Amino acid sequence: MEVKTKPVELIELFYDLIFVYAISKLTALISEPINGVIPPYNFFAYLITSFVILQAWLYFTNYVNRYGQWKWYDYAFACVNMISVIYMANTISNDWATMAFPFDLSMLVLLLTVVALYSIQAQKEHSMDGAAGNSITILSVVCTIYVIAILCTLFNLTDYVIWINVVAVLTGAFLPFFIRGKFDKSIISFPHLVERFELLTIITFGEAIVGLTHFFDTSNFNLVPILVFFIILTMFGSYVIQIHRLMEHQRVERSLRLMFSHYFIVISINLVTVALELVHSGEVNHLFASGLMIVSLVIFYLSIMANKEYYKQNIKLTKRDVLMMIGTTIVGIVVILIFISNLYAFLIGSLIITFGNFEVLLVKYKMFLRN
Repeated sequence: MEVKTKPVELIELFYDLIFVYAISKLTALISEPINGVIPPYNFFAYLITSFVILQAWLYFTNYVNRYGQWKWYDYAFACVNMISVIYMANTISNDWATMAFPFDLSMLVLLLTVVALYSIQAQKEHSMDGAAGNSITILSVVCTIYVIAILCTLFNLTDYVIWINVVAVLTGAFLPFFIRGKFDKSIISFPHLVERFELLTIITFGEAIVGLTHFFDTSNFNLVPILVFFIILTMFGSYVIQIHRLMEHQRVERSLRLMFSHYFIVISINLVTVALELVHSGEVNHLFASGLMIVSLVIFYLSIMANKEYYKQNIKLTKRDVLMMIGTTIVGIVVILIFISNLYAFLIGSLIITFGNFEVLLVKYKMFLRN
């Protein structure tokens, strides 16, 4: 089957920038620890809101990937979509009761733009049996759930709204497995989709660096900002080698693994940034910050390695590679936990994890080039 190729347009990069702005605003939900830890409810709200925003990005991205030709209506609905995202981002706060109504209303408007675009495509096909009709059905169910969430806020049932958002996220994620329709994989451009995910992730890394610039204090030079920079740099290097270099992009693929893994990749990058900011603030429970950093790094590497199924021919992750990655991760975790209240141990242990995994992937890529 011929691989569908599709260039990434500049407006798609503009679209990604707006969503990364929304994702960066999420740190407001977990930026104020209480007694050195992030309250469980705030952390839960952060995770759910992250999934909602990333899912919103994916809904529109999937439409563009499958059908977008950037005609006047594509631009028109993209503009409405982006305006909704900005409003959504500016509603984010720790006060869920105040945030819920405008947040869910923005999400509903955003989803309706995607439904409208798929409806135009279904009308062109004179059928609801294909992928466009299938997407309309799924999105209509999700939209209904957000309508219920909005009604709950209007009737002062705010306590239930966050759980309705959870249902909306799970429905959007898993309903496609049950409502398949006559889905033709050839309409998906895997190279285009990979490039979109790469752009979103790279911009997220950029936001991480921007968020950590306060480490670079010109009046008090030390090694801390250098170590912080190399932690992010080696994470970025690991991502680039795994996703951009080792994966075969020229393929026909439904790409569900790629989609789901990037939810966790983006969220884990943000949580690494949060862990570093907590340590920098000095008012933190060291066990909590260390646990957050360890879990975030483990999730990041598990998520990028989940895409090994897309490796190019003759590239295979061996048992030795896996053991090396696990071994360096364990060593880094031990360094962090033994010297748990020491900032340098925290950073060096994190760097052992990121650099060790980066080195394994780099060696794998060099071996591929030699062959």
